Amino acid sequence: MRSRFISGGNGRSKLVDIGLSLLVLAGTLSLAWMGLTGSKSMPAMAEPSPADAPIPENAFAIMIDAGHGGFDGGAVGVGTGAIEAELNLSVAKLLAEELEGLGFYVVLTRSDGEALGVTKAEDMQRRRELFGLENIDLVVSIHMNKFRDRSISGPMVFYMKGSKEGKALADMVIASVCEAVGRPLRSANPEDLFVLRTPYAPSVLVECGFLSNPEDEALLLTEEYQKKLAHGIAEGIAGYAAYLENGDT
Repeated sequence: MRSRFISGGNGRSKLVDIGLSLLVLAGTLSLAWMGLTGSKSMPAMAEPSPADAPIPENAFAIMIDAGHGGFDGGAVGVGTGAIEAELNLSVAKLLAEELEGLGFYVVLTRSDGEALGVTKAEDMQRRRELFGLENIDLVVSIHMNKFRDRSISGPMVFYMKGSKEGKALADMVIASVCEAVGRPLRSANPEDLFVLRTPYAPSVLVECGFLSNPEDEALLLTEEYQKKLAHGIAEGIAGYAAYLENGDT
């Protein structure tokens, strides 16, 4: 890691800029990105990324956002009490390793267990600033899902509705993730969420599985399954990068 938030990789040439969605809208996602704090305490705050560490212009730079953090733990596992924020960070770090191994330049919104602000509003503002960093080519936000119907399971991927680039990226990521974890192909879902509308670059939100589903919850707690998820996400991103490089926009 070059710094707390920015890690180095071999640069690639700079590149230009597929329903369960309604089920999830009433669940974790709305809590995560609509500005609800859920806490009045003053939690610890992660260090900000250094302003003097610009992203190389010749790099294909990917921002990985580990959702939640600190006072905002996100969803909680029904069977084990597992905290979403911790699982998000674990998958994000594994994804960073995968992407750096493929030669991408990786930026993490957080690399520890803390939030990026002392309130939800401050946390979101800091993520907004990071999403707007110059030379970011792609944003992927990592989350865990939860729903009242405990039979619902499996990964999901969301993209900003109306975004051609976001849909292309999401289609490739969900296909690759489903293959990596041995699940039937599921379509990517259009949505309008903070983490999708805020970045200038194409962005996706990956829901790795449902902490409300017993089978998913057990799998999501294992490093083996987390590595499969990270590998699938990375392969989907690599496919999208090749898609751009071939001029298929």
